[in-house]
Amino acid sequence: MEYTIANGLINQAISANAGSWGDLMELDRHSGIPYYVQLKEQIRKRIAQDIWRAGIKLPTERELAAELAVSRNTVSQAYRELEREGLLASAQGKGTFVADTSLLIQREGRKEKVLRIIDMAMEEAVGLGFSLDDFVSFVYVRGMEKKELLGWLKVAFIECNPEQLGDARWNLGRGVTLLPLSLVELRESQRVRERLASMDMIVTGSSHLAEVKSLLGGSSVPFLGVSLRPRMETVVRVARLPSGMKVALITESVVFAGKVKESLSEAGLHPELVHLTRPEKGEMERTLRECGAAIVAPAWRGAVEQVLPGNMELIEYRFEPDEGSLNLLRGALLELKLKRPEAVPGAGP
Repeated sequence: MEYTIANGLINQAISANAGSWGDLMELDRHSGIPYYVQLKEQIRKRIAQDIWRAGIKLPTERELAAELAVSRNTVSQAYRELEREGLLASAQGKGTFVADTSLLIQREGRKEKVLRIIDMAMEEAVGLGFSLDDFVSFVYVRGMEKKELLGWLKVAFIECNPEQLGDARWNLGRGVTLLPLSLVELRESQRVRERLASMDMIVTGSSHLAEVKSLLGGSSVPFLGVSLRPRMETVVRVARLPSGMKVALITESVVFAGKVKESLSEAGLHPELVHLTRPEKGEMERTLRECGAAIVAPAWRGAVEQVLPGNMELIEYRFEPDEGSLNLLRGALLELKLKRPEAVPGAGP
């Protein structure tokens, strides 16, 4: 890269600061700090303060060494290190110039902010009784975890009720992270729709697929509709309840209760359900005393167990993709992984 010499600028700088490069630089002969380090820092400071701008030509190593009464190797080492750092640039036969440092200084400013954050975290760790070696180990491990996570496939799962969103813990294999998102949020928030543009795949229940596609019209992210069914052992346990028994149904949302009733009806089961949505503790206790069993959304299991009469059967109602949907989803994710550059030997930068 060539730099245009700004005619007259260097002489103006010298004349404004006592007439020579030697007068511009002040080396402390008694500090014990190597001269080349002092020289580096003084040049760096003038560049950072915009006193010496891009294109200004510096004196030759021999000239500056003579001015400062130091060895040529001292100046050479300072110049070389500043050139490696991107602050200076040399052109063969033309000399050494101040580089265009605007982007470099901006980058250094961001770096300083990060280093301050690291320093504060380090002090906090030491204050909590950890050693500096512990801190370095923590940072390394967490950094590797984050690096690995960034390479994972991101799958958004969209549903209309909080119960199924909170219970979405499907086995999709290593390297896949599942992000639950409410259909209501998707309908109401442009920010959520923009966030979905960064996903690798969008999954929803088959009954919502058309609406989700409409809300995300034009999205290049692939969609997949899955069939969500209650676990077979759950349906079997409900089927074994005595005919005519009252059964408490305790859920977070009316929508989920409707899905429970619909799935039981599809299985040919019609228990006498007493539905409670987000009930108070007293209301739960009274209803449970009138019933012979309880069906609960997973998130309500702990609260119900605290007031459940002794020996009453508690059935946690969970939905999950059927085997066909799960296999289809795993296959689609495998295809996405194989299309990534790092999955192809020799591909990538």
